[in-house]
Amino acid sequence: MTPSSTKRESTFGAAIGFLLLAVAVVGLIVSIFLFPQVFESVFWAIVIIVGALILIGAGIAIVSFLLIIPMYAKKGVEYQTDVSYDLDDVKDVSGKMEGKKE
Repeated sequence: MTPSSTKRESTFGAAIGFLLLAVAVVGLIVSIFLFPQVFESVFWAIVIIVGALILIGAGIAIVSFLLIIPMYAKKGVEYQTDVSYDLDDVKDVSGKMEGKKE
């Protein structure tokens, strides 16, 4: 990399953003210690929302499983009747059969 092909851009905006983020985190920590009842309310609200999402996901999974069973039973299994499924006929990747003449 030659000096003539490089370009330096300012990171002042990102530095200000990080500073504001640090101030916000410190403010949040201070507010938790000053007003613990607000933190407790927010915490329980988040717990209730996450629990509701887990219950909704579990309900969808259970309904899906219950719908899949009759669909699987109705579909049945398909297989070919005019071919041999004998393991002695299996070839390796190179196409050669060991111990047998082709």
